[in-house]
Amino acid sequence: MWLLTALLLWVPVGGQVEDSTKAVITLQPPWVNVFREENVALWCEGPHLPGNNSVHWLLNGTTLQTSTPRHSIVAASFSDSGEYMCQTGLSAQSDPVQLEIHAAWLLLQPSSRVLTEGEPLTLRCHGWKNKLVYNVVFYQNGKPIKFSYRDSELTLLKTNMNHSSIYHCSGKGKPPYIFTSTGVAVTVKELFPAPVLSSSLSSPLWEEKLVTLSCKTKLLLQRPGVQLYFSFYMGNMMLRGRNTSSEYQILTARKEDSGSYWCEAATEDGNVLKRSRVLELQVYGPQSPISVGFHILFYLPMGLIFLVDTVLCVRIYKELPRKTKWNLEMSLASDHGEEETSDNLKGI
Repeated sequence: MWLLTALLLWVPVGGQVEDSTKAVITLQPPWVNVFREENVALWCEGPHLPGNNSVHWLLNGTTLQTSTPRHSIVAASFSDSGEYMCQTGLSAQSDPVQLEIHAAWLLLQPSSRVLTEGEPLTLRCHGWKNKLVYNVVFYQNGKPIKFSYRDSELTLLKTNMNHSSIYHCSGKGKPPYIFTSTGVAVTVKELFPAPVLSSSLSSPLWEEKLVTLSCKTKLLLQRPGVQLYFSFYMGNMMLRGRNTSSEYQILTARKEDSGSYWCEAATEDGNVLKRSRVLELQVYGPQSPISVGFHILFYLPMGLIFLVDTVLCVRIYKELPRKTKWNLEMSLASDHGEEETSDNLKGI
């Protein structure tokens, strides 16, 4: 069975192994930054060739001597800082994991620096050599978000885009000194944008029409096994629950189908859920023959009147220059006749 699976995954292309399955690196303990002299282990998980569990490890692009799935760092030093990657016999190279080694009194440790919305994030306010830290305050972009007398961890179960921030913490140690960690940037990537609801017919529309509502969005990041589910609503009423189809049809639209429509897109576990803006849909009743006849009887005479008025206006506009010229000639002739009469009177 294992051999069959391996053969299905292993596809030679141009003399090399091609596989879409990436290896994954996990940390134990799960922190991407640790104090100097602390211990940490990196695990490489991915499909292997039958009877061969060897792993290829890289640190800053240089091959490490370790060839087992576990790479252990004992009493970490600054030289252990860097970008780790691994690859198994039947996997593609893993995404890089950045490990940082610090020397300080207080350290803010995130479970990950880069994650996808919906994934959990744990922050730990860690004292040097596991010294007790109390009156712990966690900060997001400089603003306090949690205070705890003894609890040095903060877990965000479902992250979203608003959690992309710089985090740090402060706390008291013994003797009662107040320590503050340096800031750590955490980036949350968007899995998919908020959906947009659209209609196959523009509103308003007449009854008895087929209307298709489409809830449009797409995955920006490809994650194994992630599937989007869509729900449709009119006002507070659910029209259709979670379904993999992003379309909903109103087979024969009625006046009572008029209203405010919106949709939701969500992952299967519901950790990421986003809703669209409202789409207003107005459905009118069917046009009766009487109504159609009335419109014809009303608009046809109005159109004829408008046409006649237009023709008259054009004719008047063309006649105006001629009449003006004729009136001007008459006026000039009249003035000339008066001058002659006046000269004749002067001769008498």
